[in-house]
Amino acid sequence: MVVFAMMHTEVQVMMLKTKLALTEIPTKSRNSTRKIWPFLVYNHDIEKLRINYNANPSRQKFRDEHSHSMDAAIPESFHCAMRPILRLAQLFGILPVSGIKSQSPTELRFKIFSFLTVYSVFIIVMILFITVISMIHMMTTISAETFHTRGGIGEATIGTVFYGNSLLGAILFFWLSSRWTSLQYEWKAMEQYIDSNCTVHPRLRWKFLLISSTVLLLALIEHILSILNNAGSYEWDGSSNSTFRNFLEIYSLRSHAFVFKIMDYNFAFGIYIFIVSKLATFIWNFTDVFVMLVSTGLAERYKFLNKRVAIMLVKDRRSFSWHKVRKAYAVLSALVKKVDDHISPIILLSFGNNLYFICLQLLNGLSNSVSSSILSDIYFFGSFAFLIARTCAVTLFTARIHDQSKRVLPCLYSCSTSSYDSEAQRLEYQLATDDVTLTGLRFFSITRNFMLAVAGAIITYEVVLLQFNNSSL
Repeated sequence: MVVFAMMHTEVQVMMLKTKLALTEIPTKSRNSTRKIWPFLVYNHDIEKLRINYNANPSRQKFRDEHSHSMDAAIPESFHCAMRPILRLAQLFGILPVSGIKSQSPTELRFKIFSFLTVYSVFIIVMILFITVISMIHMMTTISAETFHTRGGIGEATIGTVFYGNSLLGAILFFWLSSRWTSLQYEWKAMEQYIDSNCTVHPRLRWKFLLISSTVLLLALIEHILSILNNAGSYEWDGSSNSTFRNFLEIYSLRSHAFVFKIMDYNFAFGIYIFIVSKLATFIWNFTDVFVMLVSTGLAERYKFLNKRVAIMLVKDRRSFSWHKVRKAYAVLSALVKKVDDHISPIILLSFGNNLYFICLQLLNGLSNSVSSSILSDIYFFGSFAFLIARTCAVTLFTARIHDQSKRVLPCLYSCSTSSYDSEAQRLEYQLATDDVTLTGLRFFSITRNFMLAVAGAIITYEVVLLQFNNSSL
């Protein structure tokens, strides 16, 4: 216990040193005002943090001791690698932080009164309106008979779940915006500390580009198939009925039938439905992409650090410092926990929404005995396969953090007696006992074993849903 207490204290002290460039948020600001205006006060604290960093002479020594300043543009840094996808996300009202295009996180700002913030709030209101309509339809439709009617559960709840998920996602990303600046400062400090004596960095840009482009391209194809499937009766032969107005009406009435049981259709409302459905679809897919990118950024840092330790143990055992290695792992572990505090609600939303749609589509596939068109079959199987693959990808990418955090332990176990000192022993204890994972709001930790738990939950829920539908099969 004494060793653990000493290690915990030293980790805290060491983390304070790595945050010299991003600390000194005044404690006086943590008062009742924060409870009333949390976004405004938090952003004001970040501005003071930036002023203190630039003005305080005591920071000069820290900046001189590091080869890369906070303002240095490193193309492979997490901030630079995330820029393209975040700029795309801001077109859909996600993460309204100014300065995303900048080369350094020092230019990041979250402003309450800015175009990005107003635009994001406007999109949230748009999604909120159709979510309310979906909830009204669900409350007026769902009953005991709904569970015994083929497709009744999905018809009653799918609109509320889909748009409710998008609404919560937009709100959570808006909430994250006020904290994104401080998180990027700490991420940058971690990169500076670990890379202080290294000229090579983990290559994140092409990996982020590959992950985001693959998922979003497949999501676009899946959504196009959805549009074609919901506009099956539209005449594509160029006749007098082949107009956008007619296409929009057919698509809206079929894809959003639950809305028009409450409201009447008109062309303007059809355009609104068409736009808001695209916004909600992007937010749904981007939630998974965001979790995968953040997880990859952390896992690649662990992988890079593991590789450095393995190489240094082989080439230069005498000058090898376990003390520096242990501090580097402690910094990275602390950052993972900090990231988890910020994005764990988004992770919970991602898995909850994917679990619902997997169960719903599997139920429809098992209980639907009515013959359908070839296009409908292609869309169903393609959409279901994409949903399963995306959920597995999110789980595996996130579980890599836990896997990589334990990967260096065999090096410690095989370390020679001459190289194994008290610092190596403390590092071994630290890595073996520290649970480095991302969680879903602390309800579950995402490891490889979690995938089996999800599969078991899907099977359990599916059996229950099929039992409810036995009377209609």
